[in-house]
Amino acid sequence: MSDVVSPRANPYLSGPVWPLFLKTAAPIVLLMLVSGLYTIVDAIFLGLLVGPRALAAVTLVFPIFMAVAALSTLVSSGMASILARRLGAGDDDGAQAVLQSAMMLSLLVAVLLMAFYLTLGIRLVDWFSEGDAALAAMAKTYLAFVIFGSPLQFVISIQGDALRSEGKPGVMAGIGVLVTLANIGFNYVLIAGLGWGVAGSAIGTLAAQAVAMGVVIWLRLSGRTPLALARRTGHRLTEAWPRILALGLPPSLGLAGTSLSAGCYIIGIGIWSGDNHDIAIAAYGIASRLLTFAFLPLLGLNFACQSIVGNNFGAHLFGRSDRTLLVGLATGLCYGVAVELAFIVGARPIATLFVTDPAVIAEAVHIVRIVTAAYVLVAPLMVLAGYFQALGMASRAAAITLGRTYIFTLPLIFILPFIFGETGLWMAAPISDLGMLAIAIMVLWLNRRGARLGLFYGHRETAIAAEAA
Repeated sequence: MSDVVSPRANPYLSGPVWPLFLKTAAPIVLLMLVSGLYTIVDAIFLGLLVGPRALAAVTLVFPIFMAVAALSTLVSSGMASILARRLGAGDDDGAQAVLQSAMMLSLLVAVLLMAFYLTLGIRLVDWFSEGDAALAAMAKTYLAFVIFGSPLQFVISIQGDALRSEGKPGVMAGIGVLVTLANIGFNYVLIAGLGWGVAGSAIGTLAAQAVAMGVVIWLRLSGRTPLALARRTGHRLTEAWPRILALGLPPSLGLAGTSLSAGCYIIGIGIWSGDNHDIAIAAYGIASRLLTFAFLPLLGLNFACQSIVGNNFGAHLFGRSDRTLLVGLATGLCYGVAVELAFIVGARPIATLFVTDPAVIAEAVHIVRIVTAAYVLVAPLMVLAGYFQALGMASRAAAITLGRTYIFTLPLIFILPFIFGETGLWMAAPISDLGMLAIAIMVLWLNRRGARLGLFYGHRETAIAAEAA
């Protein structure tokens, strides 16, 4: 019996690729834009209604916040890679099993994260604050809610990736838009109305995540999704853990690298900013929010590409997976050009939305323009790494995404300031983007024996058809 399912049973396996990609990507990108809008609005609330120091306090724990996101991605991304290919191959029980396995793994990771915060996390906050007790107190308040609410974040991330892999990107986007708007509403009431400051920001996020969880539970229990909330599959709950961790490690280490980079930037600011420490931290907080906002739609494009590629590769429709990659690369390149131009031209008016302090605005503009100088390369290279991730080729994905951070960014953050002063901190990013391009070329060269130009696997489909004939 063939392991290729009927195209009618799986929306990713039929129809022209361009319209399918746009139809899949549009709701995911919309969701990412709205989610990114929340990070912008939250920073505006904190910067204008509470003050630059509140924004600096949240920025201070950004490395730990990104570490939480990395752990969430470790489970959800690894699960999505397996789930898409099992759904593409028509293995419904296997798909249900990997979803349930990922849920159990995420709860275990959340418990370990709480233990870490109670033992070492609090000390890290004190260290980053450089003796500023008031700043540290605000940062600890915010971070405590993030850490102890992490089970909600982990579960929502897993369920969102599952809905995307099930061919329900519109449902996922609808939930995400609803939750983000609720998050903005909660934060406005708690920060502007009740004056709860950074605590209000964190509590508002948790309240919105609880709303999302309620919607997901209702969808699963009502049978409106291909996979159930839970059911017997004949698989052990831990059966997918090793493969989830192996496939989730590259993107997770990528976010962990962002966490480490943010920590190194904060350390570098402390060393090179002199008496302008608070100004530089607040400016970096604005820049990091803007870069996160720009990155999230790219993540949406990447997710759409991965979902289509994973399902078609699992169904042995290699020609379609090849065409999807080309569409993803072209779209990513256009997006990278648009982002780079937007930040070159509009950095100053955008920065004025967050604070009124001219010194903070000037520093934020300085940072953003340097960091995004080679952004045109980032988008297509991230799509390429996501493509290898969707194929289950974790080592190739890891080489592209992790090489940029661990081989280039982290060392350059500490080396370049000795040559260029504080500006050298921000020059590490565009130089690392060029290094990422060099690594990608090497990966394709090494992969050329398994795929045409190191990328395309359509010849396998021809070989399978010839054998069947």
